[in-house]
Amino acid sequence: MATLSFEDNLVKRFQLAQAPTLEARMSGAAPIVFSRMRNERANPARSISPRPENAFTFQIPLIPASFSDLRYGNRVVALPEVQEPGRAFLFDLSARPTVGLGTEFDNLRCYISQRTIDDLAYEKGLRRVGGLFQSSFGERDPILFHLAKIVVPALANPSAVSSAFVEYVALAFHEHVVTTYGGVPAAGRRHRGLAPWQARRIVDFIEANLANNPSISELAQVCNLSSSYFMQAFKQTMNMAPHQLLMRRRVECSKTMLRDTNESLAEIALACGYWDQSHFSRVFARFEGCSPGEWRRLQRRG
Repeated sequence: MATLSFEDNLVKRFQLAQAPTLEARMSGAAPIVFSRMRNERANPARSISPRPENAFTFQIPLIPASFSDLRYGNRVVALPEVQEPGRAFLFDLSARPTVGLGTEFDNLRCYISQRTIDDLAYEKGLRRVGGLFQSSFGERDPILFHLAKIVVPALANPSAVSSAFVEYVALAFHEHVVTTYGGVPAAGRRHRGLAPWQARRIVDFIEANLANNPSISELAQVCNLSSSYFMQAFKQTMNMAPHQLLMRRRVECSKTMLRDTNESLAEIALACGYWDQSHFSRVFARFEGCSPGEWRRLQRRG
């Protein structure tokens, strides 16, 4: 019997039409996964009990919901009367939680395994994290709520999101949950910036792979660093995230082609790594304040 994907598993467990999902793989363990779980109709059923695993999920409400109850096996856990946006609900999947589905809901679900928690903590020079715990179930977490609002648009158009962006968000998520729910002090080992040779190699690698979708893991390998160490060293040196540099270099590449060639906007979009001409136009306008076609006309008029 074939193993269900993360998205298919959620669709089955919570009786959903769909559960758009993004995965970030940065270690040999299971990925960090972000999924949007939305149901516009109350359902008198219960969610299907998941197989027990040493992993955790955070459910972050995007709208108010009123799940009837939560059960860990046969044990009933009290839920707030209304699960409000701005709160985060931590579930231990080893205890096989289920909820009553008699409510409309719209949640961002963030999944992380214990092994991934520990692997990434080790890369950052942090001590082992002995699980995740909430002082009160459903406590307010404005940082996770803000993260949810960043991820939701990406889930709506996953083909226009770079691997580097998804991994950047996943590493930020890991950093937050291990310090907030794992008892790890926020100040870990201090990371140095990239060495000059590493910075040059990264820029060269990005320039050579603009038409591809390089991930943080691939960029880190260029510098012989772990993903988490690389991300912090990169930001310290470049004062931006890797996906932001990738976008900037794509814009510069497209400007050169707009100015020096007669290639169509669709051909330039493909050559510079944009998903399509529409994606090219949106990103270019964000950086330059006008569309690629307008920019080309202004350059040639001058």
